Amino acid sequence: MRSHYSVRPWQREYFSQGYKIAFLNAMNLRLQAGESAGRALKAVIIAENNPAKRRDMSPALDALDQGELVSHAIGKLGFFDSTVLAILGAGERSGMRDAINAAAAHLSVRQAWFRQHALVMFILANEMISAIFAPVLLYTEILPWIRKHISEPSAPEALLKYHKDMAIADNLTLGLMGLTALLVIVGAVNIYRISRLSAPTGILLFFADGAMAVGFKLAAAMLKAGVTIEHVARDLSTQAPGWSRRFWASVYAQLQLAVEPAQALLQQGIYTEERSLLASHANAKQLAETCLVLAGGREHRAKRGRDLLLVGGTLLTVAYIFMTLGVAVWIYLTYDSTLSAGLDAMNHEF
Repeated sequence: MRSHYSVRPWQREYFSQGYKIAFLNAMNLRLQAGESAGRALKAVIIAENNPAKRRDMSPALDALDQGELVSHAIGKLGFFDSTVLAILGAGERSGMRDAINAAAAHLSVRQAWFRQHALVMFILANEMISAIFAPVLLYTEILPWIRKHISEPSAPEALLKYHKDMAIADNLTLGLMGLTALLVIVGAVNIYRISRLSAPTGILLFFADGAMAVGFKLAAAMLKAGVTIEHVARDLSTQAPGWSRRFWASVYAQLQLAVEPAQALLQQGIYTEERSLLASHANAKQLAETCLVLAGGREHRAKRGRDLLLVGGTLLTVAYIFMTLGVAVWIYLTYDSTLSAGLDAMNHEF
């Protein structure tokens, strides 16, 4: 047995999602070259250039030396989730090459889902900040600056009209700020609903459909690798993203009650047209193919919802900016001459 000291969790190296995918792909290349799974695993670990990473992966080499299964040795690496380990464990019986492909696909799907949603949320956050600050800037900076540099009309009627117009500008700006506060509250409520996995409605279906697409893809990969539907539901009830996790938790609860898989899969979150497909599968292979078909449909729905969300957010931001500029331009054009006189006077002071 190799000698290595115990490494505390906070002393372990970080293994990114990309590293895990590359690790499995490197193993797969060696399998395709004719090496056994154990020799491929050992070679990939030894080929690691980072000594700290090699140290953290050394328990897997010890497990291989003690004759443990390759899937158990991979579990000793300490950086693969239970879904990957379940796929690889099934691969010991059905074929390790296909299992490694399925495990890499599982990690790639999760990575793509996270990046896609992170990008959407980043864009929406930037648009929301722009929409929020436009009326605030108008009320706190632009209008006070215009008041400071406008020479108020001397005629009573003109002065009254000036004060009336400025009051209208203030009220319009306050109205925009109030609408902004309402939109922020609506956004906060929806974020809370997303975090609590409440039933999605309207544009929030984008998040549900995207998560369900990932869940179906993961289920298909696991089923093709030979993982039983019970283990699929159990692992995805903790590993799948968002609403998909809630769906698979319900499926797993039904399977625990000895409900037939065809019925256990008909849980909340399944569309009517999907029910007949899920209920008609005859074996795990057909169910895997069905999951891939459902994943494709959900991805299409998610893409449509994502596009609507981004377009809606962009249009809202543009509308806010134009309304804000409209108020400022209206005041400027109405009192252009007095504002210019005020600016000229300010220049003469310098």
